[in-house]
Order: sequence, then C-alpha cells, then structure tokens
Amino acid sequence: MSRERITIGGCPKCGSELLTCQQNHFQNDELEIISWEHKCPDCGFRQTEAFRSDDEDEEFDPAAAAACPFCGRTAELSD
Repeated sequence: MSRERITIGGCPKCGSELLTCQQNHFQNDELEIISWEHKCPDCGFRQTEAFRSDDEDEEFDPAAAAACPFCGRTAELSD
C-alpha cells in the first residue's frame, strides 16, 4: 500500500493550518482501492472517501479516483 500525506492548511471547521490530505492506494490482483482523507489534528475534523474496483454500485475510474474529491489535488498511483 502506498500512502502520500501533505499538509494543506485551511481546516473548514477551525481554520487550522495543520489540515492534512492523505491518499492511500492498495492493489492486489483484481482489487484496487484508492482512498482520500482530510484530517485536522487541532479540532478532529475528518472527511474520507474511498473508490473500490469491486464496488457493484459505482463504476471504478482510476483517473477520476486519482484526484482528491475534497481539494482536487492529484496523486501518482503506483505501488
């Protein structure tokens, strides 16, 4: 699993400059999971979104999942 975390600042709840954006990527055989998390260590604000290749309700688009749904930053997906 690869992980990439950066500090982006601007927490929507408290305004903290310590808000982080973390991207996780897991791939094993046919299963691929790409997840995003925004988290503030000051106030505990947290939002997450995950994209799974085995989700029967949503078509999996790796290019779309490579962009954070909260701040729009993109990540290079590699293990």
